[in-house]
Amino acid sequence: MPRVGGTLHITNGDSVLYLFRKAGFVGTQIAWRDVLHEGPVPAGPLEATSGIRAKYLVERGYGNAIKINREFEVRDATLRRAGEFDEIVLWFEHDLYDQLHVLQILDTLAGSELEPGRISMVQSDNYLGMLDVDELSALLPKRRTVTEGIMASAREAWTAFTGADPSALVHFTREERLGLPFLRPAFARLCEEYPAADGLSRSQRGALESLARGPARDDELFRRAQAREEASFMGDASFYAVLGELAAAPSPAIEGPSGERTATAIGRRLLAGDGDWLATQTIDRWIGGVRLTAENCWRYDERARAFAKSGA
Repeated sequence: MPRVGGTLHITNGDSVLYLFRKAGFVGTQIAWRDVLHEGPVPAGPLEATSGIRAKYLVERGYGNAIKINREFEVRDATLRRAGEFDEIVLWFEHDLYDQLHVLQILDTLAGSELEPGRISMVQSDNYLGMLDVDELSALLPKRRTVTEGIMASAREAWTAFTGADPSALVHFTREERLGLPFLRPAFARLCEEYPAADGLSRSQRGALESLARGPARDDELFRRAQAREEASFMGDASFYAVLGELAAAPSPAIEGPSGERTATAIGRRLLAGDGDWLATQTIDRWIGGVRLTAENCWRYDERARAFAKSGA
């Protein structure tokens, strides 16, 4: 592939792109926008996955079909042209949202047969969009080269995430991976999105617990829930979808409109550690390559760090 030179910068959203421009960064700059921690992400080539993701995002009401499909087309085509650039720099954070982006991008770039040294990463334990220009610019000289070992670990983790059996995820919660310092805690948090013994994911339980301080607008409940996260990764639209799940029939755990939401009797029992939300609630939800249904209900035991499959 002929080179056009320059640098390809890839990051997580528009706020960082704005900082790139303000800092005077040259080169091609793209944002990787996708809530990969929710909805189907089965194994397959990037373009096929993007088609599945675009359909899901539209169905969830996260955007316009034409816009989302076009953004994915441009994004994917630019990444496929990675060999044209002198360097590819990935700018991502420590949270689950960003770490899944890192894995997807490195898994795709692994098939590009780029020579060593062409790919580097800036991984920050601060939210990049909240930095000022000087702070962001200071990170560029600290970028680390992506080695073959890092690439192999990323591909292995992506395969585990997109697989149909979540048991492989546990392996990544038990040990650090050189060059991917935030992968272990991110995957530990990912595992917690599976139902626990009470039938709730950690996000669902956090939404319920946000009501413990009393009724509030949904945006305040979102702030309360995110304050309990070690590394906040969820946007408000995703959180509001969680509230919708908890309010769903036949066994709602919360009720009432925004500003007046309260826990139902079922919700109060769940908060007290007494009950199983899935005993009467239908589940049909994707996490990566796993479709959780009544017949394929994987539960995660955080204390044992293990999955068990059973009926819902």
